[in-house]
Amino acid sequence: MGYRKIQADRLFDGEKIWDSPAVLICSDTGIIEAILSEEDAGEGIERHEGLLCPGFVNTHCHLELSHMAGVIPPHSGMIDFLLQVMGMRGEGGVADPNSAARAADQQMQAGGIVAVGDISNNISSLPVKAGSSLYYHNFIEVSGFNPDRAEDRLQQARQVYNGMSRVFGEDCVSLVPHAPYSVSKPLFEALNTAGQHKCLSIHNQESEAENQFYQSKEGDFLRLYATLGLNLDFFSPYRASSLGTYIPWLSLPGSILLVHNMATSRADIALAQAQAAALRQEHFWCLCPRANLYIQQSLPPVSLLREAGCTITLGTDSLASNESLSILAEMKTIGDHFPEIPLSELLQWATANGSKALHIADRFGKFDPGKQPGILLIRRLDEDKITENTSVSRWL
Repeated sequence: MGYRKIQADRLFDGEKIWDSPAVLICSDTGIIEAILSEEDAGEGIERHEGLLCPGFVNTHCHLELSHMAGVIPPHSGMIDFLLQVMGMRGEGGVADPNSAARAADQQMQAGGIVAVGDISNNISSLPVKAGSSLYYHNFIEVSGFNPDRAEDRLQQARQVYNGMSRVFGEDCVSLVPHAPYSVSKPLFEALNTAGQHKCLSIHNQESEAENQFYQSKEGDFLRLYATLGLNLDFFSPYRASSLGTYIPWLSLPGSILLVHNMATSRADIALAQAQAAALRQEHFWCLCPRANLYIQQSLPPVSLLREAGCTITLGTDSLASNESLSILAEMKTIGDHFPEIPLSELLQWATANGSKALHIADRFGKFDPGKQPGILLIRRLDEDKITENTSVSRWL
């Protein structure tokens, strides 16, 4: 087995940017051996302009919606976006679903993504993912707001879970709740048991209307349920935010990936952190800023999450709500709106934090010996800022 010695102007190892040029030593297949000084690395160094970085981890994607690219107009608002997705899922779109999913997978590979947390409601994306070089953790999404249908919905999702598990193995598949507004308390409690010790994912507080519904049974979500023909006589408001209501229902040790977090408050974060400490849970907060801007023209409380010390990851959401599946573009968007965030922190969200969230830190996220995280070269940064001219390419 041969070895390569790769050096760029700078190196980000998954935690920090090295102050002086360092040489990354790896096998021909990208397994990390060491990071050495130029003096210790000896001869045969490959030198490049830019910044070396581990591969990106996309912790939230909907590959099966790739055929809906450009179908839903931007700025439609949360409720109308949901109605259009539900109304056109599987049929709407201008591309063949399999071809669109394959093209989206290739787009992620070209953009430096090496691992994906992907939402699945069926097995339509399975052939593409099984033939991909990307690592996929498959979140099998369960929904059903009628409590009387909880067991039926769980059994339907188990069929998808079993199909994915036969191909990817059970470690790469989780049964997860879709969102607070689409999962009943009995279904939450069933998923709490079914998903123990695995990584759970949930669309959390995507809009203030979600909190309003849980607090007072009022607001725009009533329009969603009316359109779907759902009788809400069974539901009584909990007088708390959606997160404040459901997070105690997910009570077993493990990790929870909270996605979007558009209407998350300081009190919500404190409640989640107290539960994580008490129940030996680990919470990750996934940001998908470009999807949030596409749907609602607003962003999550990034500064609040940082101040509270939350472990942040990045996602792209789907091509139904985003112009591309690019983690580099997500970092640029955050940097444009929050210029105080250092590049090293953004890169950590995109690499090491994501690998922890998907339980794959033994392989991805950092340039640690023995890992095979993918090796990216990021070019044309402007004084540690990601700009329109910044590009990324994968080397190994």
